[in-house]
Amino acid sequence: MDLDFLGRYLITAIAAGLIAFVGTPLTLVVARKVGFIDSPSPRKPHLAPIPVMGGVAIWAAFVVSLLVFGNGREFNELFSIVIGGTLISVVGLIDDRYGLGPRGKLIGQAAAALVLVFGGVQTQIFGNQWLNVLLTVMWIVGIVNALNLMDNMDGLAAGVAAVASGSFLLLAILNGQILVASLGAALLGACLGFLFYNFQPAVTFMGDTGSMLLGFALAVLGIKLTFPALPLAQSWMVPIIVLGLPIFDTTLVLISRQRRSRPWWQGGTDHVSHRLARLGLSHRRVVVALYGVTAGLGLIAVLVTLTPSRELVWLMTVGVALLGIMLLYVMEQLLAAPDRTILHPDMHVVVIAGGTGTVPIVRAAASIAAYVSVIITPSATEQSGQRESVPSQFREIVLALAARPGAVSNFMPADILHAGEGLAELSELANSAFRMRGRLLVNQTNVASDAAIDAIKSADLVILGGALAENVVPTLSISELARVMQRSRKARVLVHPDPIKALEELQLDNLDTLITHAVAPDGVYGPWKNVGSLEDSAEIAASVKEIWLERVHSRGPLPVLTGVANG
Repeated sequence: MDLDFLGRYLITAIAAGLIAFVGTPLTLVVARKVGFIDSPSPRKPHLAPIPVMGGVAIWAAFVVSLLVFGNGREFNELFSIVIGGTLISVVGLIDDRYGLGPRGKLIGQAAAALVLVFGGVQTQIFGNQWLNVLLTVMWIVGIVNALNLMDNMDGLAAGVAAVASGSFLLLAILNGQILVASLGAALLGACLGFLFYNFQPAVTFMGDTGSMLLGFALAVLGIKLTFPALPLAQSWMVPIIVLGLPIFDTTLVLISRQRRSRPWWQGGTDHVSHRLARLGLSHRRVVVALYGVTAGLGLIAVLVTLTPSRELVWLMTVGVALLGIMLLYVMEQLLAAPDRTILHPDMHVVVIAGGTGTVPIVRAAASIAAYVSVIITPSATEQSGQRESVPSQFREIVLALAARPGAVSNFMPADILHAGEGLAELSELANSAFRMRGRLLVNQTNVASDAAIDAIKSADLVILGGALAENVVPTLSISELARVMQRSRKARVLVHPDPIKALEELQLDNLDTLITHAVAPDGVYGPWKNVGSLEDSAEIAASVKEIWLERVHSRGPLPVLTGVANG
């Protein structure tokens, strides 16, 4: 390879890096002005709203540097790559702003893939053109979604894409492929320039705008990278090895969510990165370790292209595949059996409770779940005056959710009930002021908040209990919330000193069909779990976790306790 070309690739990477480095702060300003903000949620661990337009800077860096400094004779292909990349970035931008849903995103991704096909960028593995087109679309859509799913920790997607694009750049230089090397250099620079702002703790996110563009560009690199001196039987696996980590992570998530009857597109904390973090690694060590895994896979890919022995190549490839299968099994077993590991289960728990029984339930939920949503609905009598009354256990609920209870004790006075603030205001204050393992969600009488509806939809478990009249019945009486809960396939556990009496009380409002399991004190016999005391949050947590595990491993219909009251 001529040194002039090496200098051109270096200039391309530096130019892309500078554009991303300078452009990202501009996207921060625009994002805050137009409301492109990612707020904390059950599946998002950041504590404050973060701008989410960084992907625009990545797009500008990639496209501009490629058009200005890229080189090669394949002008039609370069044009189709730029148009396809722009299209998929626009799809991501719309999704970040309005939410397209999985079907809309897949249609946009397939359209971007077809733009490539019309420009002459497609696989050439089969002798049949239609099969090649189908494989191209499947590869593009698959890798786009793999990078989109991998964007789950600060700096992870950008760093993995940077390392992978560096591997493609090296492979292209070794094989004299000008367009592929230009693409790799542009993508490498764009990722590094953005990573300065996205590495933990991130000040901006790339959103679907950036993650889908990264997946698109890496998929194109995999298609365009060819090895004329190697047989197809030896070269086809090279892009798969380079992108082995995103492919592995996506496979793990698909298997895990299928086993737990969860949609694959629904966010979660069941990725490779999250599982490594639960083993005790810090955020930064997890990310750096996965950078190292991607670099190691890139090195293996280079060895595959340089090894003259086809048998040795297949031995390396089969070894990597078997290691991946073994790790899939091990990581899934770790998540599926939290009682036998140091891992916390990947759970979002919703708590709907009232009276003095609320606090032990919230504590139990916080001890087993990654995120707890406490839904509060003032009764009609409470809202008849000028201001809603604050639940008697409000301060204790905040203390139970707080990562640092001392901060709550210092800054939330004991006489908070008489502070003159409304329930919604106090809840928002607690959510924003304290670092909590969840969120307080307040409804109006007979009107469900969007956050409460989303919480129940995404919940892995719902726990109800305490004084039913204070909060439970007002919440379940909201028809939209009751309908969403009824459609859920997750366990809905009643924690109560007398489940039969509680079910009779709920039956008066036709709400008893919402209960699937129950926890009661010892001596109260029935089809439920028994504990020594309902004031012992550890005992409640153990019983609830057991119910969750039984439901995870069950493929049968969801049981309902209705009828027990008339038993």
